Amino acid sequence: MGKSEGGKLKIYIDCDSPNIYSLNEVSPYSWFGFTNIIKFRPLLNAHGVSVDIIPFFLGGARDGIGNPWTPTPKAKQAFQSQDTQMTGEILGLDVVPPKVFPILSLFPVRIATYVKDHYPAEKFEATFPAFSSGYWSKGINISTPEGVMQALEGIFPQDEIKEIMKKALSPENKKKVVDVTMNSGAFGAPWISATNSKGERKDWFGNDRWDQVFYHLQVPYSPVSIIPPGEEKAKL
Repeated sequence: MGKSEGGKLKIYIDCDSPNIYSLNEVSPYSWFGFTNIIKFRPLLNAHGVSVDIIPFFLGGARDGIGNPWTPTPKAKQAFQSQDTQMTGEILGLDVVPPKVFPILSLFPVRIATYVKDHYPAEKFEATFPAFSSGYWSKGINISTPEGVMQALEGIFPQDEIKEIMKKALSPENKKKVVDVTMNSGAFGAPWISATNSKGERKDWFGNDRWDQVFYHLQVPYSPVSIIPPGEEKAKL
């Protein structure tokens, strides 16, 4: 395997990802992708790979590349429910179907974008999972100002949240969201774009392509493997 030094990884995340199969269904896959990249980032950085976590509006991105809506077969709906539940369990995330469903994620995406651009990284990296867990675990409607206030409680003072919401609707911030969204080339979320040390770029959709991402970035990794009988207790 070659050297990973100088590689770049961008991961585009929506606060409430529309399912690739249906414009009217949303899913927590961006939350899954965010959780994984936060876990992987320290060692990616150690191998010389930079990581950029970017909020974007997937609905607009899909429209921009001409990805038309088609009805979702029931078999795929059943699989998505199974996949969402099991992935959440594996990552230690409590996924609960929200009562208000679906919602439009544009407002929280604008807020996350503003926070990313105007606050320290740790504030953005607290804001995104607060939106995701707020909606997918607590059932908070993050598409409303009241829901945003509730989801971001403890991260910012109430008066500051109100100011952030106001500034997130500025023409400059709206344009930033549009530009990032339309330049992503994404048809799903999370959308991962990785450029290796040779300058070769590849893109992926989803939270289940990490082996390919690491391989492309020339980062040493351990593929999924089965522990031989008798060794599992030693691993605990």
